[in-house]
Amino acid sequence: MKLICDGLDLSDAVLKVSKALSVKAVNPVLEGIKIIARADSLTLIASDTELTIEKKIKADVMMEGETVVVGKYFVDFAKKLEKEQVELVKLFDGQLQIKYSGSEGELQVFPSENFPKIKKEDDSKYFEISGADFKSIVERTTFACSTDDSRPILKGVLFEINNNSLTGVALDGFRMAVVKKQVNASGDMKVVIPARALQEIVRLLEKEDQNLKIILQQNTLLVEVENTTLCSRLIEGEFVKYNHILPTAFENNVTINKQALLNSIERASIVVRNDRYNVVKMDIKEEGLNILARSEVGNVNEQIPINLTGKDMSIAFNGKYLADYLKISGDEFITLNLNSPIDPCVITSVGNDGFLYLLLPVRINA
Repeated sequence: MKLICDGLDLSDAVLKVSKALSVKAVNPVLEGIKIIARADSLTLIASDTELTIEKKIKADVMMEGETVVVGKYFVDFAKKLEKEQVELVKLFDGQLQIKYSGSEGELQVFPSENFPKIKKEDDSKYFEISGADFKSIVERTTFACSTDDSRPILKGVLFEINNNSLTGVALDGFRMAVVKKQVNASGDMKVVIPARALQEIVRLLEKEDQNLKIILQQNTLLVEVENTTLCSRLIEGEFVKYNHILPTAFENNVTINKQALLNSIERASIVVRNDRYNVVKMDIKEEGLNILARSEVGNVNEQIPINLTGKDMSIAFNGKYLADYLKISGDEFITLNLNSPIDPCVITSVGNDGFLYLLLPVRINA
């Protein structure tokens, strides 16, 4: 194998695929980046078997071939070659020779036969969505995914499509985010996509006005963006029946300025951030909403104007979980929909943008 390519293109490609590199893999080849020289292109692939990323760049190929180079060292090496013309040569002794500006280096390689391959099927299901809408779904759901390995199904986002209407759902046992968008789909479908894969797809998007085609085949997801292919395993299992969790009616509705509430919650969270549950209390009355936080560090007591429909009540939340929603809500005003101090709170925007957030309260002593 022998080729010449642009150092900036190589560095960009290596950094993109390195997001799928395996760390401390049982099979050492998964700690490497596969290099394939064919025709007029260089293809780089990294995989940890759960996530695979493939990137193709232009190259002057003088001798076709392939190999797998040690990933972490190749990444660091490629970063330093952005301003160079780079020549890659697989030597007969098994090393990868890297030539640049009259200098050269060599890196260890692995046999490429056992490296995972991306399979593409013609009869797969798919849906198409704008880059902006996809990014919005990911930003508004993945933050609520669980990070607990004991319930793998909650480490992903449910994508449920019916009649070209997509509902994205994420929950971790304390909160739930639900987003709705319109898509163009080959049919109805229901899959759980790992949060990590969704976030990597967003990173691949260079233009939000471009459309994405998400292909679903057997237990995997496949997407192609700008000469980059990402393949991820889907999470198998039965997702939580989220519709059963959502209350259907509310006794109290509190409309409030989102930014004012966020500022107050963040200030209150400062004095309770060492508390396990980051408890921030709300006293809701017709004359205003009082934000209360108390700890050994200090106290906060603030009042914010509200529009209340219903009765006075007190309720407490994890301040971080509430702030997480407020930071990504796009509307100026939001509504807290409440029943009691122990029932879930459902937060929606006044503009009804298809995004709702369910948050469980923290039980407090009266």
